[in-house]
Amino acid sequence: MENKTKGFKKYLVGIICLAIVVGIFGGIGSVMGLPNMLNTIMKTAHDLLLNTVFYLMAICVITGALGRIFVEFGVVSLLERILRPLMKPLFNLPGVASLGAVMTFLSDNPAIISLAKDKRFSSYFKKFQFISLTNFGTAFGMGLLVIVFMISQGYFVEPLLGLLGAFIGCIVSTRLMQRFILKQYPEFEEEFAAVLDESDMQADDEVKETSLFTRILNSLLDGGKTGVDVGLSIIPGVLIISTLVMLLTFGAGDNGIYDGAAYEGVEFLPWLFGQVNFIFEWLFGFEHPALMAFPITSLGAVGAALSLVPEFSAQGIINGNAIAVFTAIGMCWSGYLSTHTAMLDSLGYRKLTSKAILAHTIGGLVAAIAAHWLFFLYTLVFGTPATFEGGADRYTTSPIVIEIVGENQVRLGDRVFTDEADDTPEEEGSLARVIEGMLLSNHDQVELVDGVKIDAADFISAEKLSEETRESLVSEVEAGFAMYRNSVAKQMYGKELSELTAEEVAALDEAIPFQFSKTESAEVVAE
Repeated sequence: MENKTKGFKKYLVGIICLAIVVGIFGGIGSVMGLPNMLNTIMKTAHDLLLNTVFYLMAICVITGALGRIFVEFGVVSLLERILRPLMKPLFNLPGVASLGAVMTFLSDNPAIISLAKDKRFSSYFKKFQFISLTNFGTAFGMGLLVIVFMISQGYFVEPLLGLLGAFIGCIVSTRLMQRFILKQYPEFEEEFAAVLDESDMQADDEVKETSLFTRILNSLLDGGKTGVDVGLSIIPGVLIISTLVMLLTFGAGDNGIYDGAAYEGVEFLPWLFGQVNFIFEWLFGFEHPALMAFPITSLGAVGAALSLVPEFSAQGIINGNAIAVFTAIGMCWSGYLSTHTAMLDSLGYRKLTSKAILAHTIGGLVAAIAAHWLFFLYTLVFGTPATFEGGADRYTTSPIVIEIVGENQVRLGDRVFTDEADDTPEEEGSLARVIEGMLLSNHDQVELVDGVKIDAADFISAEKLSEETRESLVSEVEAGFAMYRNSVAKQMYGKELSELTAEEVAALDEAIPFQFSKTESAEVVAE
């Protein structure tokens, strides 16, 4: 009887597993189409292998070689002595761990493992500290890339606030992971991760007796070889987890049709978080649920998440607070779901993966919350941080220039729009929607001279237009301006423009830095 019960439980588990797998991929396939889903999975995994995994492997090889050089010539010992007073009270780590933070900040998460593989580095750590390096190093992964990218979008103060938020999140994640480890393995508090024996010391002495050129060459090659091993070990995590996250995050192709291309998906996770956006609006200051796509994508690959920022900017749903939060959570998480398993596996502690992921999930959320409130305090004391030219679709002191390039075509920035008889202003990608986004993106940045409002649009025409085309163009811009006013009304009062009182409408128009006159604009177009 007992054997029959065990057999039934065994089959029941298999049935449940099969039902879950069929339910997930059956649901995705019903939206995308089964052939498209399978093609997208394979193409996404293939692209991740070629353009992400091999890139990370190259980083591991370079940083492994550089780290071995630092170990060989005493940089590690120097950092240990200098930074010990800072690292111990904040992270409960020896000062030498700061080298791992620097290496991951300049490259990516797995760089910390290249260092940890060296016994002369790991000998400074107790076992519980050594294992927590996975969380510590990940919190600074690709930090330089994230910050430089955000600066290129026209922001400067916000990424630095995000860096400070990531620093706070790293403290939480690292110490929480150490607490989890000691609770399960209290003996790790006294045991060292590695001990240098006489043979290691003798080998070091023998190495130091060799020529300088030989020491450099051996260090570079040995460190690079370690990097190759680490690069191979992260392949399963990146391909499996990142592909699944992206499949649930991204939408259809540019034309709104599924064709089996890489990085398509069903947008389930953004929809899911949209149902509880009020929580993230309070915690992170997000004003639009679509912004949650960035942290969701950062779970798998922060590089892919960065590609969302220009589109958010074009839609006018991003602001300085979002940039600070993106920087913090992008750095702190930096694709940890796709690398934590492989990193802990390479250290020999795969069984602690779930605890590392839990600790780092909490640390990333703390980083985002800290960045949000740091931005709030900064604006409270110093005002809204200034932006500068360089960001996508960012015009801070001039109208939106709409150039008429044909009978029914206009150019806005580097995009050309064709006036279609059957389109509506509310459609995604329409001229009106783009104008709404550009006005919103400039809403908090424009500087008025003597309180004079800025024209919402400045028309440039190479030839006189027909009356019909002129009216169509003006109505499109007018619709974009109306949608912009409605969005600002939601921000100020939490309700639609049509629901405002006369006093609230007056206050709204006073706060809006733009103006739009149909008559004046029509005359400009007609000239």
